[in-house]
Amino acid sequence: MSSNSPQTGFVPGTPERPAFYERSRFLAKLVQGIFFKLDVQGLENIPADGPVMIVSNHLSFWDIPSLAIRPRRMLHFIAKSEYARNGFMRWLFTNLESFFVDRGESDMGAIRNALAVLKAGQMLAIYPEGHRSDDHAMIPAHDGFALIAFKANVPIIPAATWGSEVVGKGGRFLFAAPTVHVRYGAPIHLMPVGKRATREELTAATEQVMGAIAAQLPTQYRGVYAEAAQHNGTGAAARPTSATSESQAAL
Repeated sequence: MSSNSPQTGFVPGTPERPAFYERSRFLAKLVQGIFFKLDVQGLENIPADGPVMIVSNHLSFWDIPSLAIRPRRMLHFIAKSEYARNGFMRWLFTNLESFFVDRGESDMGAIRNALAVLKAGQMLAIYPEGHRSDDHAMIPAHDGFALIAFKANVPIIPAATWGSEVVGKGGRFLFAAPTVHVRYGAPIHLMPVGKRATREELTAATEQVMGAIAAQLPTQYRGVYAEAAQHNGTGAAARPTSATSESQAAL
């Protein structure tokens, strides 16, 4: 593990933290009601239980509460290590049972934490692009999420978010609150050919999942995955799976 990667003492399932998560989610709902409207579709694609990864594009910090407010299940986020430099953010993410990843190099500690979350049958949320683009269009994603999914053998929910990039800017909420849109797509299950995923499989799986995300976005947000969005569902290293739960009503 990188020596620069912050240690969080992450332990999934600590009894006090789910209550903290629910209180934080309630507060996030209040803040959301002031600053923006939330349009969510596809909650029925999220399994009612069992391990699952939610992989999404990234436009702003508001993506995090937007992704977490409506699902009934708890999300464990992988956040960039820069957040750990701020004492409050470090405290917040740690108590939300989320953890940090060093984006500069392979962070085995973050991978172990991710696998621990999934082994415990919980939900993991990740933004594989790593950072945001100036024009809000998708940029090349890191393939670490695909490696985690292969190792854990869990479904991936491709989630698309847009509209969050304008939240809180220009005093817009005072006059006409912007709308943040979230779409949860059908689950994708990555299937390695051998015991270990090859580099080619990781690349193909990344393209498959990011293409599924892009396909749910308006065209101006698709960026480098515009072509993959047109061929969504044809990846050789991945196959779609049906959702394993009944619809979850919006809270």
